[in-house]
Amino acid sequence: MEPSKKNTPGPLVITAIAVIVLMIIFYFIIIAFFPDLFEGMNTGNVQPVQD
Repeated sequence: MEPSKKNTPGPLVITAIAVIVLMIIFYFIIIAFFPDLFEGMNTGNVQPVQD
């Protein structure tokens, strides 16, 4: 029997997932040390309906 070739993702996919994970971790580190940096960011608060 021949050894079957495993279906592994390409290096570009692995790199993209790693970059996304690192960006999320980096975001939480920035939030921990600089909480005022994102204070002015719009969070989508509910606004009253104008008639």
